[in-house]
Amino acid sequence: MKKILLFSILFTATKFLTAQTDAADDKNVVISKSTKEFKFVKGNAEHPVQIKEESRRLYTCNSYRTDVQVVEFYNDIESIDDVNIYVNDSKKHGIVPKYEYYNSDGIFYSDAHVCYFMLPLQKKGSSSEVVFKKTTSDPRYFTSVYFMDDKEILEQEVKVIVPSWMQLEIKEFNFKQFNIKKSVSPDGDETVYTYTMKNIPAMRNEHSAPGPSYFTPHILVMCKSAQPKDENYVYFKTVKEQYDWYKGLVAQIGNDEKAVKEKTEDIIKGLKTDEEKVKAIFLWVQDNIRYIAFENGIAGFKPEKAQEVLRKKYGDCKGMANLLTVMLRSINLDARRCWIGTKHIAYDYSTPSLSVDNHMICAWMNKGKPVFLDATEKYIGFGEIAERIQGRQTLIENGNQYTLEKVPVATYLQNTATESRKFAIEGNSLKGHVTQIWKGENKEWMLSGLNDIKQDKQENALKQFLAEGKQNFEISNLKVDNLSNYNADLKVEYAVLWKDVLTVFDKDTYLDADNRRNLENYKIDTAKRKLPYWFNFKNNLVFETEIQIPAGKTVSTLPEKLFIKQPGYSFNASYNNVGGKVLYKNEIILNQSELKPENFSQWNKDIEQLTNFYNQQIVLTQKN
Repeated sequence: MKKILLFSILFTATKFLTAQTDAADDKNVVISKSTKEFKFVKGNAEHPVQIKEESRRLYTCNSYRTDVQVVEFYNDIESIDDVNIYVNDSKKHGIVPKYEYYNSDGIFYSDAHVCYFMLPLQKKGSSSEVVFKKTTSDPRYFTSVYFMDDKEILEQEVKVIVPSWMQLEIKEFNFKQFNIKKSVSPDGDETVYTYTMKNIPAMRNEHSAPGPSYFTPHILVMCKSAQPKDENYVYFKTVKEQYDWYKGLVAQIGNDEKAVKEKTEDIIKGLKTDEEKVKAIFLWVQDNIRYIAFENGIAGFKPEKAQEVLRKKYGDCKGMANLLTVMLRSINLDARRCWIGTKHIAYDYSTPSLSVDNHMICAWMNKGKPVFLDATEKYIGFGEIAERIQGRQTLIENGNQYTLEKVPVATYLQNTATESRKFAIEGNSLKGHVTQIWKGENKEWMLSGLNDIKQDKQENALKQFLAEGKQNFEISNLKVDNLSNYNADLKVEYAVLWKDVLTVFDKDTYLDADNRRNLENYKIDTAKRKLPYWFNFKNNLVFETEIQIPAGKTVSTLPEKLFIKQPGYSFNASYNNVGGKVLYKNEIILNQSELKPENFSQWNKDIEQLTNFYNQQIVLTQKN
């Protein structure tokens, strides 16, 4: 049952069940004072320029005793040099920070580490302070400073101290609605950038929201070059330097094309066209290489060797993109590595920085045009593109040069999910046949759920999902097509006995034809939600039902037609009495994946109309 429950939960995205916002921020603990200082200093031969950071956070208890979890990430480029903890101004507290590798499912797949501990606040009015001292050994990785925390900050000062031998640019984001004051002042051979602010709210934790770079006040630090002594070090003056650095990392990988060529030739055996070969290789990587995801904060931008990913059967996005590229090249196809930032990130390559991208994919150049292949999207088809990278600018390998392309934007039709029913009335039940087809990311969601379940339990879990757990929706003769062919639509067909769905009063029979009721009550809590709502993807949900009217009965009432059309979505539903049949069609289109706060009120009104439509019934009357 646990697996079935997880399967059911997973598909709430397909059904678009209740849209909720996290609970209001906890006001019991605030950061009464915060200071952060970042100073560029001369380093050593291996790391000639370093950034020394000292951050202080004073936590204050407003009401009841509690413990605050303090977490600090670091990696091979960023070290924690010292941690000082003061509880009621005393260091005698017995708190010992823990230092661990960051892992997923027990696999240590990156150089990410975490330092953490519980910080006590012993009573109302008490304060505890945490001081971290850190060093970043490469300016390329010193990319941004965020001004929010998981607690409200009453008073904060952020300083960036830049010596005259360091050239950089600072860009400010999302300052408008916050009272942030900036000063720039020379101090000897240094320039000090100081940002002061008060009453910075806690970072909002709203699900299905944009990434923090869209709404959180922060600065982007773009390090251009440095000359701490005699030698000049160039970082990212333009995107060309960023590409050259990436290219240099790729040159260090040590890919062994011969080691993957044998497996590649085995995969494409008997295939003739280039497209057939690319499809087969792409599908093989999707099926056989486990994706270990870690997008933000990782210091290692160098992909794993292709032969190692092939041997281990798992890799992150960089390792999978590199493997796919090398496999395609091993059979003389033009494949390129592509660096890209998902829609989670607000920037593009007009701001050269490691903050710009968090993902890597592959492009097969088909007659000079890129066909983008993202093997981390495990169940997506060849030529289909996930919402998270649509329209995003990507940096494509091109020898000593590079090209910048935008990933194509798919319409809502890519993700069409259709359900077609044909029913006859038998007593108080409906009996008939159902066909359901899922395309694009709807297909991917379905296949993700199914493949998370053991094969011998898949059919039962699928039946429960299709019946939505209702015992009166009996499914038999279930047939599934294209369960393992992601380049085709996922299709299921089955027979249904929908019991006791008709209610009879005297000569009238009442009937609900739509038990899916997509988006029913899917309202936004405008009192709590402040950020835009991001649907998982653009969507097209088509629900059709044909009901044969039995002899001796006539249709006396049909629900009125519903038609709502807004710039980002439309609801179109209607019933018709044609040739002794009731024909019902409901099409919900989300042609944009973002719902902005200024449109929440209209959305809620439209959802209310949609819900009221669902609450109407077909009425059949006995003929005299």
